[in-house]
Amino acid sequence: MSNKHLLIFNLIVIAGLLVGCAGASPTSTPTPNAAEAPEGENEEAEATFEPVSTMTVEKATELSELGWIAFTSSQGGRRDVYLIRPDGSDEINLTGELPNTFAEAPVWSPEGTIIAFDGVPNSDVLRDIYLVNVSVNPEQFQITTLPGFDCYPSFSPDGQQIVYMSERDGNRDLFIMDLEGTDTVQLTDEPSYDYEPSWSPDGEHILFVSRRSGESEIYVMDADGSNVRRLTESPKLDWRPVWSPDGEWIVFESWRTGNGDIYLMRPNGSDLQQLTTSGAEDGNPTFSPDGRYIVFHSQRTGAYQLFIMAVDDPENQWLLDTGSVRSLLPVWSPVTEIADIEKLIPAVGESSSVN
Repeated sequence: MSNKHLLIFNLIVIAGLLVGCAGASPTSTPTPNAAEAPEGENEEAEATFEPVSTMTVEKATELSELGWIAFTSSQGGRRDVYLIRPDGSDEINLTGELPNTFAEAPVWSPEGTIIAFDGVPNSDVLRDIYLVNVSVNPEQFQITTLPGFDCYPSFSPDGQQIVYMSERDGNRDLFIMDLEGTDTVQLTDEPSYDYEPSWSPDGEHILFVSRRSGESEIYVMDADGSNVRRLTESPKLDWRPVWSPDGEWIVFESWRTGNGDIYLMRPNGSDLQQLTTSGAEDGNPTFSPDGRYIVFHSQRTGAYQLFIMAVDDPENQWLLDTGSVRSLLPVWSPVTEIADIEKLIPAVGESSSVN
């Protein structure tokens, strides 16, 4: 972080302390994921100001070869999808020139040419799914239009379908649709909420979060909605599950200790490992394309920022400095080379640097 950025950040921190600003919790974070947090699970995450590490030049060089990270940032009354390289260079506002849909929770298509996201154009009572093409001239398309919530998209491995949550029948269940928002197939039909689906790399299974046991737990089912199995059992919130690229691991956010942390487990729920132990909220993890790193957001600087850690040595964690004091919901691209993004680089490339 430059001296100028550090000074600005310190002023923001001091101002926050003077007004008694409290950190966000799963139910107070203004994101679609947070808006879906079950009632009663409202742990308070006090804003903490912990020392953070920045990556070395050698690590930055290594990470720069691992594709891109999409995330949500709120600036100037807008909420947009941004892109940034894992070394902190070439930050791009992908949706900044498009009509403001208050874009949240981006996810990549398997080939990295499309990003799906939740749009909140009117109010928190209505959410729809949008697509934006990753191009020098990006366009966005709204593919759901029903009243209520349609959100949490996840692409099939062939990129032809999306699994998502819909309130179309007055309850929150999981559906599959094509990229035009048609040919819908209902997967779950439970009186409790089912949400946050994640399609497995081999296309055979779908992770999701459900309150059918009374608490929000992580489940897995076959891609046709059959053979549902429960993977976690905790009195607190388990959510935001995502597969590793090889399908051998699941990373997720849990509040089982009273604080948001990142955990890892096998697809059958075994070999549970806690990866973060910060006093601040750590959440929304996703893997790098090679499965060696995880990007996540954290409040440990006093504001939401992005961090990267090594899976085989999770104590190695680095701040991914963005141009915003509120960056969250990161997701790593599934591929390392995305040609259409490269066309955007001349607009920002010369001014980019590794912090």
